[in-house]
Amino acid sequence: MSRFTAALFDLDGTLIDPGEGIAHTIQFVLDSLDVAYRFDGSVRWYVGPPLSEIFGRVLPRDSRSDEMIERAVSLYIERFATHGAIESLVYPEITEIVAKLSISTRLFLVTSKNTAVAEQMLSAHLLRNHFEGVVGTERDSRFTNKTDAVRFILKQAHLNPETTAIVGDRLHDMIAGKDNGLFTVGVTYGYGTRRELIDAGADQICGTTRELLELLGK
Repeated sequence: MSRFTAALFDLDGTLIDPGEGIAHTIQFVLDSLDVAYRFDGSVRWYVGPPLSEIFGRVLPRDSRSDEMIERAVSLYIERFATHGAIESLVYPEITEIVAKLSISTRLFLVTSKNTAVAEQMLSAHLLRNHFEGVVGTERDSRFTNKTDAVRFILKQAHLNPETTAIVGDRLHDMIAGKDNGLFTVGVTYGYGTRRELIDAGADQICGTTRELLELLGK
């Protein structure tokens, strides 16, 4: 039997590699808004942050009004639902891992994405049925950060922090877990670095999805 009764998963960089889908969708939004800017998707800084933060960086300074950013986010969500989610890729063995874990462990998704977008991505890759709940912080006034979202899940689902793990590839996931008393698992096959995860206080670091299954399935 697993040492954990529940596990909270990040989405981007943990379950799914969304890089190509996100980059294409951002460029579509910029073209739709008639912004003469070729988005450089090679650095991948845009994987993880909320959409409002992304467009706050890529939109021209004279177009960064709240209204324009909101318009960009709306266009992104609409486009991503039909194209971006499909262009994203599930990391190797993740489907198998999630299916196995869900037999004895309650699984939840917590992401900085909009909840509807996260639902679309999970459904597009046939992962949604393995998760008891999905919570996104983008456009949700209940949450100021991922720490708030994790606290909400713990309370709503009546989870015991001492037997709950959080899995993610960035420092925000580790901080959210630490702030709520969870066991924090960092993964380095996504977009975060080992140093970033160590500095954020990760309790365990997994370099591969197989290591992740061995840890959570113990």
